[in-house]
Amino acid sequence: MKIKVSIQIIFKLMIIALMIFYLPSYSHQNVKLFKAISTTEALPASIPVTSNKKIHLYNTHQGEQYVGYNVRDGAEYLKECLTKEGYFCDVEQNDFENYKNVHRIAYNQSYVVSKMYLENTLRENGNYDLVIDFHRDSLDKKYSTLVYNQKSYAKILFVVGKSSGKFDMVNQLSTELSNKANGKVPGLSKGIMVKKNHYNQGICDHTVLIEFGGQSNTKEEVQNTIEVMSQVIKEYLQ
Repeated sequence: MKIKVSIQIIFKLMIIALMIFYLPSYSHQNVKLFKAISTTEALPASIPVTSNKKIHLYNTHQGEQYVGYNVRDGAEYLKECLTKEGYFCDVEQNDFENYKNVHRIAYNQSYVVSKMYLENTLRENGNYDLVIDFHRDSLDKKYSTLVYNQKSYAKILFVVGKSSGKFDMVNQLSTELSNKANGKVPGLSKGIMVKKNHYNQGICDHTVLIEFGGQSNTKEEVQNTIEVMSQVIKEYLQ
């Protein structure tokens, strides 16, 4: 009887030993992996404004599209680039297209709508050191694209309104920015186009209208140009 009990005890001890042997072990690597899964990384801190210069961006023609991208996206990306450089930069968020639809305003009256919102922004926030109306041109890709150092860019064009009342100031600023752009990427800017319209350029100082590429340009091409222009703007504002 005693022998039988002893055998049972030994058998149970062997089973327990085997169970312990095959239990999963928690190595230092396991602990690190667990911590990585259970810990949420802190969100990056907001980029501080280190310059006293202010920039405002808007899109009179908010419906202008690229390939899988649009001018509002472009303005937001330009804001992102300028913010990283330490500037205060904002983008008009009101929906111009919806406003025109609701109030039955024709497309050729788009500048009436953007003028209203721009004036409101200036009343609320005061003057800016640079105001950019971000557009897109309508032309074939072979005319809207530049390849430089194996990198593809959307070409830019500055449009200056002759009837703004501030033609000389706007033309001088546009020429300066155009030259700086070509100094960084030769041929990036197609220069200045003067038209009869005012393009809201008489509302405040330091305002320009820039057309970034055309309808066939890609997001990458537009963003490549925006990155260059953020550096151009940085040089201008210094």
